[in-house]
Amino acid sequence: MLGKSLNILAKFLVVIFSLLIVYVVAVVIINLRDKPPSATVVEFEQAWNNRAAVADNGYLFLLGFDVAETEDPKAIGLERVEWSQQVISSSSEENLEFPQASYLVQENLPAEFAELVNLCSEVTQDCINAIEKNKTLIDEWQNNQPWVNDRYRQLIAHSGWLELSALDIRLPLPKYAEVMKAQRIIFISAFANITPNDNGYLSKLLDRDLRFWRGVLKDSDTLIGKMIASVAIKNNFLWTNYFLLHDGKMPLDASMHQPFTDDELSMYRCLIGEWKYGHTVYQAQFDQRLTKVSEKLVINLTHKKQDTVNQLAARVKSALDNLDVPVNEFEVAFTEYTQQLRQESVPKNKVHYLFNPYNPVGQILVGIASPDYGNYAARSKNLEAFRRGLLFSVEQMNNSSPTATRLLSPYPSKPFAIDQQQRSVTVNGLGNNSAHRQQVYFY
Repeated sequence: MLGKSLNILAKFLVVIFSLLIVYVVAVVIINLRDKPPSATVVEFEQAWNNRAAVADNGYLFLLGFDVAETEDPKAIGLERVEWSQQVISSSSEENLEFPQASYLVQENLPAEFAELVNLCSEVTQDCINAIEKNKTLIDEWQNNQPWVNDRYRQLIAHSGWLELSALDIRLPLPKYAEVMKAQRIIFISAFANITPNDNGYLSKLLDRDLRFWRGVLKDSDTLIGKMIASVAIKNNFLWTNYFLLHDGKMPLDASMHQPFTDDELSMYRCLIGEWKYGHTVYQAQFDQRLTKVSEKLVINLTHKKQDTVNQLAARVKSALDNLDVPVNEFEVAFTEYTQQLRQESVPKNKVHYLFNPYNPVGQILVGIASPDYGNYAARSKNLEAFRRGLLFSVEQMNNSSPTATRLLSPYPSKPFAIDQQQRSVTVNGLGNNSAHRQQVYFY
């Protein structure tokens, strides 16, 4: 009896072992071939490769914005583009830095003026009061360092934007923080020198600044570029509000009255750039870190490069299909996308990979590299709500009635909140970060 039981057990183990061998062989066979580029990948690659050249490229100037007074920012920016394309193929260093020494605005500000600039990182009444009290200090700095404001004016005079640097995680980013400080400083200087008859200088400065950053918003090929433009535009709106409070007769030029277009608010270009950057980065990491033959063999069997790229593109395409809608439809789209993302974020268990053995490493990578694009899209779409809210506050200043529906919030559940006592208009947008979803104007 015992012998018969052992015989049955032996046969059972043989069957299990045979099935295991068959499964392993099947998994190996399944993972022998990668998949061809998907239609979405082809679309994204064509969009990236067919970006139109621009003659007056502000990106080159911004890339060299931090160089010393005697240097030409645009020439240095072009040199940095060429350097970035060369260095990634010849250097194995982890964190690269631009070869030219950079001039850091903050490090070269007098202590008192630096304190004022830091206070005005948020455009509030405290900032405005500090400007009023320190006009002499501001004028002294302006007389000693006029080139900083001149450089910012030269930047925003550009009409085009195309990001040309190579995509590599080791490369330094443009000094966006320096540019944001320069925007702040030029508006501080302008506020300190408001005169009754400025021949439209303030209006032209605000208009030129807004036009430039709207161009960056529309043509950004990177997510960080899109978000920097969003911040710069929000800053412009807040400064405009305080300039108007000081001089209610200051005219608003055309760019403020023009609604943001779908192209300006679209995430299409920057998310394609983000996809391009993402899969370039992760592939470079694989190539650099896998040095042993055994490691490469295992990865070649469990990771299919093109299928992973296809899946990453599919995630981006899904986000764009859901989020790239007209701003008046965005609130519903944002809610649905957030719910969908929550459902998809449930971690896959081992059983999933047992029954879906193709490209397991790629599946894991795609799960890790799935950011919430909804909140980034909201930061862009909210700009139209903030623009309308600013114009709404202007009408409150002038004691006039809102002009039909064009100055209502684009989000039905978030009407503008008027506080008669504080004489303020609070504009609430969408997203999970209060700093990016709310703007308060005064009248």
